Amino acid sequence: MKKKTKTFPKHACQFCDCERKLVETIIDDEFYWDDTTQMYQPNGFASAFEHTGYVQCAGCEQEWTGM
Repeated sequence: MKKKTKTFPKHACQFCDCERKLVETIIDDEFYWDDTTQMYQPNGFASAFEHTGYVQCAGCEQEWTGM
């Protein structure tokens, strides 16, 4: 019995063919304590962020194997 190997496009996940990936980032936003609501409130949202280098498939949650 011959086993067929399924191939996916290079840009897609090589486990499940999903074309969406999740990129982990660290966002440096600033929050302040509000005594009225007893919660931290955002002090605007910064666009300062950095990638951690970890990327995973949005479909099967395996480590990203596409391009």
